[in-house]
This record gives sequence, structure tokens and C-alpha cells, in this order.
Amino acid sequence: MFGDGKLCACKPISEEDLASFIADCISDQQKANKVLPIGGPGKALTPLEQGEMLFRLLGREPRFLRVPIQIMDGVIWVLDGLAKVFPGLEDAAEFGKIGRYYASESMLVLDPETGEYSDDKTPSYGKDTLEQFFEKVIREGMAGQELGEQTIF
Repeated sequence: MFGDGKLCACKPISEEDLASFIADCISDQQKANKVLPIGGPGKALTPLEQGEMLFRLLGREPRFLRVPIQIMDGVIWVLDGLAKVFPGLEDAAEFGKIGRYYASESMLVLDPETGEYSDDKTPSYGKDTLEQFFEKVIREGMAGQELGEQTIF
């Protein structure tokens, strides 16, 4: 995990809940042509909290590898430099930038009054929690989670 695992937070939402939200938006004119914030049910979770949850469900003592976020900056700098000579590395450099963003910026509503990301101002939707998803994966495995052409690694 990057840093102390508290650099960012999000409200994980299941595929089913997100699909339901999108379908609801189609029939609600007040939601047309807008950027709408959305998160799954419950409070926002940091990567540290997500990891602790998974270790707890597995009945294991939490063990994390903490990596300074600045490592990503170094990798991006190297890839950007190499991409000038080897254009085939441009996508890798861009992927690094995207990864760094998601590793350090919360996926929550930014409160304009405080300048802080807000769990409370980020709407929750749906019924499927990340904990329920983890429990199902522990019981049944990852069948149905294949990414197909969207696989990055």
C-alpha cells in the first residue's frame, strides 16, 4: 500500500448497484446531462481499512508492505524520459500517472467550502458492500470477475 494507507478513500460500489443507478438515471430527467457523484453503501474506506477488513475476514494478522508514494513519481519520471526515445513506452508512462492519481486522490465529493474530500457529501447507493463481496470471494472464488479485454496485467 502507498504511504500509511490513508492517502485516499472511496465508497466501493458493486457492478449491480452501479448498473441500477445508471438505469435509474435514464428515467429521471433531473439527472440528465449531469456529472453525478455516486458511491456504494456505507462509509468511505481507505486502502488500509479495506486491507484490514480482508485480513479480518481471512482470520489472519494484518501485514502490509508500505511503499512511499514518491516511488511512483520516480517511475513516472523514468518512463516519461524513456518514452521520448522509445515511443512504445508512452502508454506505460500514462498508466503510471493514472495509477498515481488513483493511489493518492479520494474518489469522494470535494467539499468546496473546506477543500476536503467528504464522505458525508458523497451519495451512497445500493445494497452490496465491499465486505459482502470479500465474503463471497472467500467462499466461492473470483468466478464472474474476469475482465476479458479490459485486463491490464
